[in-house]
Amino acid sequence: MKKKSVKTLFVGPFSPPFTGDGVKNSCLKEGFESLGAKDFIWFDSICRKGNRFLHLLQLIPLMCKSRQIILSLNREGRFFTIWLFFLIRIFFQKKAALYVVGGTFDLQLMDMPVFNRRLYINAINKLDGIFAESAALKKGLENLGIKNVEIVYNPRKDSGDKWQLTNENSGKVLFISRVTEVKGVTVLMDAFESLAGDDSDLTLDIYGPVDEGYHDYFVKRVNASKGKIKYCGMIDPLEVQSVLVNYHFLALPTFHFGEGLPGILVEAGMAGTPIVITRFNALPEYFEDEKSALFVEPQDVSDLQNAMGKLLKNPDLSETLSDGIQKVAEPFRVEMVIEQSLDLFRGYGWNIITEGDGY
Repeated sequence: MKKKSVKTLFVGPFSPPFTGDGVKNSCLKEGFESLGAKDFIWFDSICRKGNRFLHLLQLIPLMCKSRQIILSLNREGRFFTIWLFFLIRIFFQKKAALYVVGGTFDLQLMDMPVFNRRLYINAINKLDGIFAESAALKKGLENLGIKNVEIVYNPRKDSGDKWQLTNENSGKVLFISRVTEVKGVTVLMDAFESLAGDDSDLTLDIYGPVDEGYHDYFVKRVNASKGKIKYCGMIDPLEVQSVLVNYHFLALPTFHFGEGLPGILVEAGMAGTPIVITRFNALPEYFEDEKSALFVEPQDVSDLQNAMGKLLKNPDLSETLSDGIQKVAEPFRVEMVIEQSLDLFRGYGWNIITEGDGY
């Protein structure tokens, strides 16, 4: 007897803009659709036009008619939709799960007043599952009394482009992320200029959206670099991996408070591009120093300069890091994340039918 499909509502922002949560959700959407998942409703939480409040009100009838609800949002979006789900489930039988975007959900909860936090955690525990991107976040949430926490990695699609160290990309350094102080851009430019000197052939290319408050300083630094540092604008997410293979390594010396596992590091793993990153938040959970990444201390210009110099002088180390990071990225492949997600949903008693089920 054929199973009857029920409606599944997916709520979250989609790209563009190409933010971490938007890229993640677009990747999840593509993954579910590639398996022919039936009766999905995709609600983009970004208001593209009109009134934002009226846009969000559209969630109420959608949640009421959907038996299963997947939430994948950042801090403000989580708060609104979890409480909305909590109220609706009083009147209707619903199931829901949350993909946590970012790595500091536990710290955000700790910042709440105690009474408010207890109420919010009670609402969160009505969800069937909480999908954290790291073991550190899982532990932090469980320590606060949140149940049903699972590790589900931030998915990325492998385009097939693979890194090799060549004469063409040797000495070319890459940064891809939000261009701002806390992502380590100033530290990187300082370390690069100290390393490059006036006669070096080294170059640093920077991609990503520039924060408004950082723009003038950043432009001044780029203009003063005599062409060694270039701002290359935004990058199409579909082209990231093909860009990564054209560089010696990616440097991301972030010390952003809300940093989880930046998607660009997963994409570097898909490509096999070596990385230089900070020993910060959950990053050491994923990578091993001199095996799959070179670690530096946050905001330490000298440490970053030495690490980049070490990698530039040692082709064998570059090859080792390339092999190591590809192994790290394996469980982040969108196919594996979707398969794990479906197993979890079905374990919760959800009814999600795909073309592979033969229905």
